Amino acid sequence: MDFKKNIILPSWKIIALDSKVKKLYFLPWILSIIFLTVMLVYQTVYTYVVIAWRKNEAFHLILRFFEKDYFIEIVIAAVIFLLLYIFLTPIFEWWLIKYISRRDEEGYDTKISSSDVLWVWLFKFLPIFEYDQMFSKFKFLSILNFYLFSIRLLDWEYIKITTYVYLIIFLFSMLFNIFFSYSKFEIVLGNKNVFASIGSSAKITILNLKTTIKLYFMIFLLNFRVIFNFFILLLFPFLIALAIGLISTQLVLWLTVIVLAILFIALIAFISYLSAVLEVFTTSLWYHAWKHWKEKLKWIDEQ
Repeated sequence: MDFKKNIILPSWKIIALDSKVKKLYFLPWILSIIFLTVMLVYQTVYTYVVIAWRKNEAFHLILRFFEKDYFIEIVIAAVIFLLLYIFLTPIFEWWLIKYISRRDEEGYDTKISSSDVLWVWLFKFLPIFEYDQMFSKFKFLSILNFYLFSIRLLDWEYIKITTYVYLIIFLFSMLFNIFFSYSKFEIVLGNKNVFASIGSSAKITILNLKTTIKLYFMIFLLNFRVIFNFFILLLFPFLIALAIGLISTQLVLWLTVIVLAILFIALIAFISYLSAVLEVFTTSLWYHAWKHWKEKLKWIDEQ
């Protein structure tokens, strides 16, 4: 198979010729970036609190927060945001796969209503939702999150062993992700349940292992650039905290915090858009690989 001709070039068309899909997919990704930022900032700060023996200070700070007048409003807003993040992500994942499939079948000259596709499949996202809940633990950021949670509960002598354990878990997660790469396409386009889709995905992967591994690591490197930008994003909350601790002049402090906050929001928007574009492109890559090998598998079965 010509990897460039059959997978990369057809996938690039949707990025070059369809701006609507990138704009619409911006919404779930800005929710994801905000969620991941909050989670990693929380884990990093709490890990520092435990390592630096500042639990009492943190506990008193949390108690003071509970006494604030706006505590209930923040909790309600957090719950609403969490529900949007949990349910909108699989809905948009389903929509994106279906939209790419229709765009590939009908061509780029045909007008496709993205809202029609979204509403038609709005209530058919449950298998994707089930899949995400079952296998989200194998994602890199999920493993990193669990790792940070683990090391803050352990003594120094066990951190090295725990790190090795999580490295092994990470390697196994890469293996699982390679074999399950086509599962969502089997769910959405093959109308299969979660476990049937996993079996089909593993079968396609085994028959085309070299191409699947090549595609997986190419996408991994593409995602690594976004992850690098994401960790740059994490510097901003610490810069704001540093400014509050070091700058004594009230006017200069407020100007510094406002400038950093504006840059922080702009960077969130930029990374969200970049992530949305990358997600559309990588989903299209997996779709064209799935389509090619599915047709080949069907031909083999007919022989």
